[in-house]
Amino acid sequence: MEQEGIIKYKQHWNQSFEHPDYDLSPLLAYRNKCFEHKWIGFDETHQVGFGNISLRYKNNPQFFISGSQTGHLPTLNNTHISFIEQFDIQQNTIRSIGLTKASSESLTHAAIYQLSNKIGAIIHIHHKSLWEKHKNKLPTTNPQVEYGTPEMAAEVHRLFETTENKNTGVLIMGGHQDGIIAWATTFEPAFMLLKNL
Repeated sequence: MEQEGIIKYKQHWNQSFEHPDYDLSPLLAYRNKCFEHKWIGFDETHQVGFGNISLRYKNNPQFFISGSQTGHLPTLNNTHISFIEQFDIQQNTIRSIGLTKASSESLTHAAIYQLSNKIGAIIHIHHKSLWEKHKNKLPTTNPQVEYGTPEMAAEVHRLFETTENKNTGVLIMGGHQDGIIAWATTFEPAFMLLKNL
């Protein structure tokens, strides 16, 4: 948890509200639901936010994601969302637009959106007991691989290709304490995947 919220990629941040006009209400609604479930929030001990949520932009690899260090806020609005305009996983870079910096997990979300054009929504939560229960039972990333890195993106791709992960829509972040990610075409099935754990 100590490392949570630390941005490990190089971010080219355009601090403005010039991103595409898009309906972000589903993203905001499900982020707030996740906050109510304490899946996204703020760790008082380490003084860092945890968890994030994103929405694909149309049929592009671009996406909107909750901003870095917004976990303490009970509700978000459009000013707390960042648009990932461009990313390069190998070069460990992201180009974002928004009044808030993009989440430290943006590269991992980018890697998941690359897996399939059918993936439209991603939810990354923290839940200690579910993480402990499902670690190494559901597809689990290498515990030596840190979040928010090109290596984590490569792990996501490896699991998608070599396990049943493409069908489950859930993975456990082996090296990211309590971290669980779910994805689907929209937020409702992704949210239900997490609830059904």
